[in-house]
Amino acid sequence: MTIEVSKDGNAALTIDGKVQQSLDFGTSGEKDNFLSTDPNSLLPSQRSQVPGEGGFLVADVTSPHGIGHRVVFNRHLNVFQFILLDGSRKHTVTFRIDELLCVQDYSVKIKSGVPILTGKEPISTNTLFFYFVFRKDKKKWRLKELPVRFATPSERNYWQSIITATLQCIRQRPHKLTIFVNPFGGKGKARHIYKTQVEPFFKMAGIRCNVIETQRANHAHDFVKEMPQHEWEALEGLVSVGGDGLFNEILSAAIQRTQNEAGKDINSPTAPRLSTPSFRFGIIGAGSANSIVSTVHETDDWATAAVHIAIGSECNVDVCTVHENEKLLRISANAISYGWLGDVLEDSERFRWLGPIRYQWSALRTTIRHPRYRGRVQFSLVPKETQDPKNSLPPCVGECPICEGKETAGGYDFHWQADFTHVICCVIPTITPFTPYGLAPFTGIGDGSLDLAMVPQISRCHNMQFMRKVAMYGGKGLYGLDRSLNVFRVERWSFQPNMNINATPGVWNLDGEILHQPADAALHFRLHPQLISFFGRDVAGIELAKRSVIKRHRKSSIVYK
Repeated sequence: MTIEVSKDGNAALTIDGKVQQSLDFGTSGEKDNFLSTDPNSLLPSQRSQVPGEGGFLVADVTSPHGIGHRVVFNRHLNVFQFILLDGSRKHTVTFRIDELLCVQDYSVKIKSGVPILTGKEPISTNTLFFYFVFRKDKKKWRLKELPVRFATPSERNYWQSIITATLQCIRQRPHKLTIFVNPFGGKGKARHIYKTQVEPFFKMAGIRCNVIETQRANHAHDFVKEMPQHEWEALEGLVSVGGDGLFNEILSAAIQRTQNEAGKDINSPTAPRLSTPSFRFGIIGAGSANSIVSTVHETDDWATAAVHIAIGSECNVDVCTVHENEKLLRISANAISYGWLGDVLEDSERFRWLGPIRYQWSALRTTIRHPRYRGRVQFSLVPKETQDPKNSLPPCVGECPICEGKETAGGYDFHWQADFTHVICCVIPTITPFTPYGLAPFTGIGDGSLDLAMVPQISRCHNMQFMRKVAMYGGKGLYGLDRSLNVFRVERWSFQPNMNINATPGVWNLDGEILHQPADAALHFRLHPQLISFFGRDVAGIELAKRSVIKRHRKSSIVYK
């Protein structure tokens, strides 16, 4: 039996060259409705075939409990349908091919949706095991097994070869990854997390992995910059298993090398648009905060991140570069903060032996000390921003050279000099265990804007209430509750500290790493919209499906697994 598809979109069901049934696909809607046809109207297949690059793969199979089904692989739409052969159309389940991790001729043990590879799985004779990924809840993704039993081993092998070849041709699926594991980050469990929660997904998907365990600071950074040219050009993905600091090492090295090879001046804060790396980045959150992976996937769940890397999910992410004059200092894809949050991070480094609780301890110590940070912020809004800062910003504090006409604005449209408690710039929404609803009020993952939040000097009590509200409501919820918060969507900005008064020389918290502020120079921050591609899904653009509360009667172990 074959289904021959002509160039005009019409098709015919034939057996031994004789037309048995005409399938007229005059419109795309009729073609899409083919799979909803009564399954009994299709002739049973003794041998599955696929005409050319399109067409349909059809076979009658049974579940492990002996219940008959018809499985249809629509190669026009790249979907699978499992139809219960009881004369009813209601018991049908559909999967897209991008939800299929792999097909195998042996079963893999799955515990809580995570595969466990033992290396001793016996090969089945007639059964083909489909492994689909699915969204377990609003955030976490898992793996499920769907076994189907074919009539003969040759038919099973034919389906396996066709589906495997189709999966290998999916453009966004990675075939080879370079993975960096930080065995010392977080709680020291990165190696175990990779072996048990991540590597099984990659092995099942047939991804070849070059795993490097970092031995020192900047090990991953140096490895990427010194990678042989043939390996660099063949890269499909760089993945970090660790905290935000390890990911920042990989990101910085990859972007700098890309600009050097493209002849772009990355040191200048006013240079033209940077070149995008030809590969994607991924992160398995095994650090303390894991804010980048939590923002992209809405969870720092290891298996969820591994699933999206394995199936090749893709989203574009903004990046921010940090400059001192004409010199690049750092690259950020997360959050940048000066003042109270910077001092908390610097103080917490003295108490790393406490684990994640060190942040609460250092926050208390910094609040008691209650430092103030005077400086001048200058910024330019994104073109789509309608808010006028002149109507909302308080007057500058002290002698402001720009207000007095002694200095120019240096190309920025607005400025504000004040005593600050917080200066925070968010490249992405920044979801962490301490800010579960996100730190940024407005910005997204790749929306082409930075959230610049400025909070003037506030009391100890007010600051404690401020941080508590951030944790309870997130940046967006806090924006309407605290009038001391000034937030603008910007494309570039700068900060110049004022050391002529009795103020604290603060430090920067940049993606969880410390950056010291030069006393005699301004730091400049510039947005680069959607500069990198990430193994993930832009959750801001996804409408979550509502879960039905009606319990369905289980008709088959295939249809309802």
